[in-house]
Amino acid sequence: MRYISASTPHDMEIFLAKMATEFATVGARVYLDLYVDEPLTDEQARKTFERISEAARQRHEKPSRWRLLGRRDPLMGVELALTQDENVKHFSRLAHRVINAEAWQGEHQLFGTIESSVRVWVDMPDEVIQRALAATEADGATVRAEASL
Repeated sequence: MRYISASTPHDMEIFLAKMATEFATVGARVYLDLYVDEPLTDEQARKTFERISEAARQRHEKPSRWRLLGRRDPLMGVELALTQDENVKHFSRLAHRVINAEAWQGEHQLFGTIESSVRVWVDMPDEVIQRALAATEADGATVRAEASL
């Protein structure tokens, strides 16, 4: 596992877009808890947050599957399919800004947030992490990886 730190939330957004591609490649499932501790100051992130939150609430109002599954809070564990370009943007804009985001491949958690807009962790092979870091840096962002403790 590696901790990834970025210089700014925008740099983290660039890294997360690269990781979204890696998660989609391995068929990972990605979930967001759509709550924030601090108001979103980034305009694009705020608009994305509002749009995704409203869509989650509307899906919850439909009586079929949500009630059958016993989901009480429509904003917790909202799944994003990273095979859709729009969802890659949503993930990269929000994952590091909401209270929790996770990526899972079966029973193995590949990714999680750390209540920081500039730090996350990734548990994937080093070559995958290095590929995402290199692509992020090629786009002008400053990120670094640290080994887990």
